[in-house]
Amino acid sequence: MSGFYLMHRGWQDNPVFNDEPFSRRDAWVWLVETANYADGVWGAKGKTVRLQRGQLCRSIRDMAATWKWDRSKVSRFIARLVSDDMIRYTADDGVCLITICNYDRYQAQRDSTETATETTPRQERDSTETQIKEGNENKEGKESRALPGDALPDLAEQGVVTLPANDNPPEPAKQTKRGTRVPDGDLPDDWSQAANHTREKHQLPLLSRRVLGLRWENFRNYWGGLAGSKGLKADWRKTWLNDCISPVTERKFPAGQPPPSNANAPPQAKRQASSLSEIPLFFDTPTEV
Repeated sequence: MSGFYLMHRGWQDNPVFNDEPFSRRDAWVWLVETANYADGVWGAKGKTVRLQRGQLCRSIRDMAATWKWDRSKVSRFIARLVSDDMIRYTADDGVCLITICNYDRYQAQRDSTETATETTPRQERDSTETQIKEGNENKEGKESRALPGDALPDLAEQGVVTLPANDNPPEPAKQTKRGTRVPDGDLPDDWSQAANHTREKHQLPLLSRRVLGLRWENFRNYWGGLAGSKGLKADWRKTWLNDCISPVTERKFPAGQPPPSNANAPPQAKRQASSLSEIPLFFDTPTEV
């Protein structure tokens, strides 16, 4: 289905619609309906504004009152229409001017009463509008293609201030890696080797497997006992390597720490310790990593 249907100007002023706010469709129809259908003038802020066909002069405050919207919502809607090339919006010396893009497409006369005299001036206006649009797009500060909705209502009393288009929008923020809890289980072999490799670079003595195990258990218990975000890290391997060269950890678990004495331990504990001592330890001696 194509073609046109007629709607009388001012139909939205009917009392039937007084109690409900405009939808976005209603607001768009209002803009097209309110725009001048012929060249004329409009009085705004004590000034006479010359309007071309398809233009209207209204403030954010006026549209908010008519549409029963708040000003910020009006500003966001206007910005959306600008970004979608449905309107052009300029503010010059406190006067806000809206131009409906493709107005003649919406309001073209299609009946048999249209004469050649009416058609020629409209075609000339179409050509002039196109030239004006192309010229204005190359002028900085004359026209905005992205209006900040939050900033407009504060200046509504003096008219909406437009901003120049931003040709270099900021890049989207990079997503940061979320932290995790300290891993459970035994110390991974590659983390053990990386720990001694790091200590070797800092000219620190290498750690035996026993000392590495003690440090890892202390490390895991400490970080695992912290609640909330304090116990989260983005890279636990790097945190572990930093701990392996920490002076605090070095004093608590020195590299040459001997096994605990079991002189006063019960016989059963001595037998268990004796059996454990027979298990070979990978890092009992310095190992190249």
